[in-house]
Amino acid sequence: MDERQMLVVMAPAGLRDEIVDTLIAFDGISGFNMTTIAGYSREHSQYDLREQVEGYRQLFKFEIVHRPDQREPLLASLRPVCESAKVRYWVLPVPEQGHI
Repeated sequence: MDERQMLVVMAPAGLRDEIVDTLIAFDGISGFNMTTIAGYSREHSQYDLREQVEGYRQLFKFEIVHRPDQREPLLASLRPVCESAKVRYWVLPVPEQGHI
C-alpha cells in the first residue's frame, strides 16, 4: 500500500505567494491545492478593522499530499515563511488515493 498523508495549512492572505513559491520548489510532491476560506476565531486581536466588523478573516487553505517521511522536511521548508504569523496546520491520514 502506498501510504500518504495530507498536510493542511491555513495561512493569511499576505503569505499566499510565499507559500506557493515554497511548495512549488519542494521536491517530492507532485502538486497541491489552494482554496480561499473564511476563518472564524474567538481570538480577534490579529483581525484588522474590516475583519472585526465582518467577524472573519480571509485565509488560504493549502492541501499537500505527501509521504510520511516528507512531513518534517516539508514543515521545515514552510517554517521560515509561516513562523512569524503562527500559521496553523494539521496532518491527516490519506487511506486511499487515485484517479477516476
